[in-house]
Amino acid sequence: MKISLSCMKKSSIILLLLVGQLNVFGQWAITKQMRAENTLDRLSDKGGLSNSDILYGIPGDPGSVIGDTYLNKNWNKSTILLYQSETMLEGYPIKYDIKNNLIEIKSASGTKILDIRKIKNIVWIDSVTSVTHYFVNGNEYKIDGVPVSGLLEVVADGSVPLLKKTGVYVKQPTYNAALDVGTKDVKIYQKEEIYYATEGQLTRIKNKKDVLAAAGSRYKEVESFIKKNSINLNKENELRRIFDFLNAG
Repeated sequence: MKISLSCMKKSSIILLLLVGQLNVFGQWAITKQMRAENTLDRLSDKGGLSNSDILYGIPGDPGSVIGDTYLNKNWNKSTILLYQSETMLEGYPIKYDIKNNLIEIKSASGTKILDIRKIKNIVWIDSVTSVTHYFVNGNEYKIDGVPVSGLLEVVADGSVPLLKKTGVYVKQPTYNAALDVGTKDVKIYQKEEIYYATEGQLTRIKNKKDVLAAAGSRYKEVESFIKKNSINLNKENELRRIFDFLNAG
């Protein structure tokens, strides 16, 4: 069977027209750019992107904020004693923003803000653990003659109170775009410091020597108590035991 040259030409033209129509009316799942030989070669290149390659139009991960500035992120039911006329605000859920020295109060009409400087004392019940926490305004005390800002938590009360100061520290991103190293995240973390108070002055407790200094003339008695009970001075609840003993005498 013979096929004329003219028929073959006509068939080729029809085939080309059909392909053209498929390109017009059809849509490929993978584009030509992704099918390109040089793109496939790059995928098989074990070295990946070279140092001279630059990614255009693809934004990198902007990073996130890790942590927050609240002493406790839960809403805790509280009683607040104000300096003004010894007024008390009772039963409101609150949060303490350490960084901004503010108390956020949850009310029926929305969240209200109260400046720490107006507050004398706070007591709240932790909404998760049901543990009661007491706080006093730092302005009642001084460190090296300078009034303390923010709230101090009362760990143990008495003639020689044991107080905890919590600060907020912000670590900025360390990311280096040129070297693609470091982190893009902003990290917020808290640091606690324990103090004892005498005559309105705070002394930070770093070791056993500081604890015995707080005991004053009763230092031998306190030293014996520490030894007898194998007290770990690095634990807050153990320090509380010492000062409860000291203040009970």
